[in-house]
Amino acid sequence: MNTARRILRKLFSQPDFVLAFAILGISALGLNFCTDYLRLHYRKQAVPMRVSGLDGADGIPGRVGKWIQIDVDPPLKPEVEEILGTSKYVFRQYANSELIDPARIAAIRAMDGTTGPNGSLSPREKAIAELAAQFPQAVLHVSITYYTGMVDTVAHIPDRCFLADGFEVTNYDTRRDRTLGTYADGTPRKLDYRLINFEDETGRGRAPQNVAYFFHVNGHYEPDPLGVRRSLQNLFERYGYYAKVEVMGPGELPRPGETSEQARQRSTDAIEDLLTSLLPEVERCLPDWDALHAHAAK
Repeated sequence: MNTARRILRKLFSQPDFVLAFAILGISALGLNFCTDYLRLHYRKQAVPMRVSGLDGADGIPGRVGKWIQIDVDPPLKPEVEEILGTSKYVFRQYANSELIDPARIAAIRAMDGTTGPNGSLSPREKAIAELAAQFPQAVLHVSITYYTGMVDTVAHIPDRCFLADGFEVTNYDTRRDRTLGTYADGTPRKLDYRLINFEDETGRGRAPQNVAYFFHVNGHYEPDPLGVRRSLQNLFERYGYYAKVEVMGPGELPRPGETSEQARQRSTDAIEDLLTSLLPEVERCLPDWDALHAHAAK
């Protein structure tokens, strides 16, 4: 104790130390004052969804418009869920019931989904793969993940994940001001999204994939992870959440007399058709941003 006192007395006898100590103290007081006065929030308060889970009974339904779920929601392994960074997610495949007989969809859904030896495809997975090859734009994979309480982390975007899996980007586009149905009040739902075409570079013969993705962050849509980070880093905002919505379908080669862009447009049309039916259900599950702030203001 005496040694500590001697050290402190020696430090406070030095003008430079006293000046630095005073500056740090004043800065800390000033920062606290500004934070309180301006109501700044360096940490975001987590926001629960309006439903128990995206894959629960009150979550995303197995039928959205003409699109019917063809698989069964698989639970992720704990280690995979840990990498994903959230327990709020849904990964499933939908089939277009106007192009594929609903009875066939139901029959495939009822098949055994148990993975075979050495990780081989289950009977259901094989049937879905055959169906997707037969009807390229009528079987689409949907993945939705929900994160909250974070400040600037945007996890697992296709730009990184597909490249890490051996795919290469052959076309990259941002589709802007797309009208995908209407909101509950009847106004058009306009948003931007990223559309990327990936081709396999590993030699394993995997089909090209068209992937569309975007985010719903703090009450609005964003196509860009940087836009998500900007929203989450807003110091005047107390809350923070985002949901990543991703739709993937097999790429299709141009038909005779058709350009690559026309073939890509057919894929885009199918993705947008599914999103038009899907997004009202997604919005129903997400936090009510206006009501949240109205409650906070009381």
